[in-house]
Amino acid sequence: MNKEKDVRICPVCERKVERSEMNFTKDCHGIPFRLVCWECYLKLMEKGYDGEYYDESDEQIEDDY
Repeated sequence: MNKEKDVRICPVCERKVERSEMNFTKDCHGIPFRLVCWECYLKLMEKGYDGEYYDESDEQIEDDY
């Protein structure tokens, strides 16, 4: 049986990687953030989360709330 591989491009290093060799990083609240290769995952998650720290006040989109 010839199974087709699910190959994707890592948004950080732009390498072609099989989906099975990728993982979702998590933001500072544990919410899945982006799908990256394992090498980028380890670098991005060194501080415990991917991206910048934010709280509820950062989530306000409009001024009139």
